[in-house]
Amino acid sequence: MGSFDFDYWKHLAEHDPAAFFQARENALHQFIALHQGQEGALAELQARIDTTRVLAGSPVQACREILGLMEDQLLLLSAQLAELQRETAALRALLGGRPSC
Repeated sequence: MGSFDFDYWKHLAEHDPAAFFQARENALHQFIALHQGQEGALAELQARIDTTRVLAGSPVQACREILGLMEDQLLLLSAQLAELQRETAALRALLGGRPSC
């Protein structure tokens, strides 16, 4: 799954939409298969993206909603990182600030 050839995909979408969607599906399945141990989470994410696209009503609205999903995930990750940092600081305090091995 090397480089992305935008012109190829654009041409395919414009001239053979059915082939475009089939090629897109194949590319997504190949990408997911390359990430062993994360296939379930990636397939679930892709299903969520596909559902959002279908229900959005327009490509612009789909982009907005998918960006909103991404923002939600980044905010969640940020909160989890902050919690991890608090826990790390608490552990350091309990250990008396001793350096780790």
